[in-house]
Amino acid sequence: MRNNRNFATIQTLMGALLFICALVFYYFSVLTIDYRDTNLLDLGQSDATHYFAQAKALLKYGLPSVQIGYDKMPSLWPAGYPALMLPWLKILPQTDSILAPFRTNQTIGLLLLFAVFGFYLYLAMPLTGGFAALLLATLPGFFTFCRSPLSDISASAFVALAFMFAYLGLKEKRRWKIYLSAAFLGLSLNIRLQSFFFVPLLFAMTLFPVKGARVRWLLHCLAVPIVFALAASPLLVLNTIQFHSPLQTGYGYYLNPVLTKVAPFSWRYIPDNAAMLWRELALRPQKYTAVNQFGTGTCFVAAFILLACVGVFFIRLNRFVICAFSAGLSFFALIISFPVNYLGYYLPLLMLLVALAVLPVTWAVENLVLPKRTIASLAIFVLFAAAALGYPSRSVDARLKADRLQSWEALHFSTRPRQSAEFIAQRRFIESVGQAGGLVFSDISPVYLNALFPPGFVAAPLDGKRYTQWRHVVHYDDAQAVALAKLNLHRSVPVYALFISTKEVDEKGSRLPNASGYQWMPAKDAKGDAVILRLTSTQ
Repeated sequence: MRNNRNFATIQTLMGALLFICALVFYYFSVLTIDYRDTNLLDLGQSDATHYFAQAKALLKYGLPSVQIGYDKMPSLWPAGYPALMLPWLKILPQTDSILAPFRTNQTIGLLLLFAVFGFYLYLAMPLTGGFAALLLATLPGFFTFCRSPLSDISASAFVALAFMFAYLGLKEKRRWKIYLSAAFLGLSLNIRLQSFFFVPLLFAMTLFPVKGARVRWLLHCLAVPIVFALAASPLLVLNTIQFHSPLQTGYGYYLNPVLTKVAPFSWRYIPDNAAMLWRELALRPQKYTAVNQFGTGTCFVAAFILLACVGVFFIRLNRFVICAFSAGLSFFALIISFPVNYLGYYLPLLMLLVALAVLPVTWAVENLVLPKRTIASLAIFVLFAAAALGYPSRSVDARLKADRLQSWEALHFSTRPRQSAEFIAQRRFIESVGQAGGLVFSDISPVYLNALFPPGFVAAPLDGKRYTQWRHVVHYDDAQAVALAKLNLHRSVPVYALFISTKEVDEKGSRLPNASGYQWMPAKDAKGDAVILRLTSTQ
């Protein structure tokens, strides 16, 4: 009895130590990044700009939107992740509001590490929890998206919680936990529509042991999709408000001309997606994506996948395994037949594979001292060490050999010493012209500028070149820019132009709208590298 207690105490201490190692790694690889000194604050025309703009609109108007000139429009992407930013937008000072998307993901990643360790601790498996937390923290895709302003990690976190509670519901025979699982999965749909592909997880209720009347069992089976739909209802309501249909989304609104020509899912896309996954597994260079910009250039390493494959042999078939395998297979089959090649789509699956990868590691700890199993245990420990260290792998720089350690790369993440020229330009602009307000023409994303500018300022594009693919939605070109400038001059509203450098003025200055009797002149009090012009009367 005493030996069992001592062994349990040792397991708890080892698990806690591994968890502390995971937290320390996460702190230095994610939480210590000073975004102010990097060019990562340049959100450009990316998804992150729309997320940030939607969050600012939610805080200000109560509805998510993006602004181009004076036009407020729905975004291409769901508003779940912007809603998660709201606490940080309220905490951060206005001048640092751009950090909200990054702080949100950093917080979600940290909470998820605690959730994973707490889950195994609740199951009286502290050592397994420590291994799982360390594998998750060192998973390249995890720490990459935790320090990004993208929605991948938040959606994946809700999916992971859905799987945890589905497992607990079936294991402990508690229906309310399955309902909670359905709620988390529904909430994830508000962040990423692809989460719907995990819907076979809801079959957990149908596999729940039947005791008593079958009518009661049937009612519970019908209630689970209702809970799922209620959790996803914010998305449906918002779609109805913005697009006049609960099933119409921003994807259809903006990409309808493309979607009518391209099948959303097809076996023809599988070779390209499979080739992308194979390049990652075989340490070959990938196309430039968010994994390169916010991480080390790698999303997962071969050692981690091999460890997860070994974990398959330690699975005991049960009701949860049937649900989890069905949900994972459904998600994978649909994502790999999707026309967009993007490693971030696979992040939920990679995070769920951690639960498989820790099974052989736990077995190896328990069997290390047994002579017949020592070699197998040591081999598993080697795989675990390689997975945690991320070796071998490829760095961002494709010219380097594929012998990098992801953990080392993460701790020495290149913070892109060049600061964001776009972010500095808008800050210099406000410092120079004050808070009086005005119309600002710029080639910097107007969605980005309008989210950052204080009230009274409105950013508009130089022309419609950036929106040619969205002509059916964004009706803006040279004529609209000129009309906008004349209207504001007539109202005695200052009209400015903002460029990040004199080089950009030389390249793009000819695209500025002109009005008879006015000319573009340098602003008197311009500061820093940003170039600020004002449309001034020649009379």
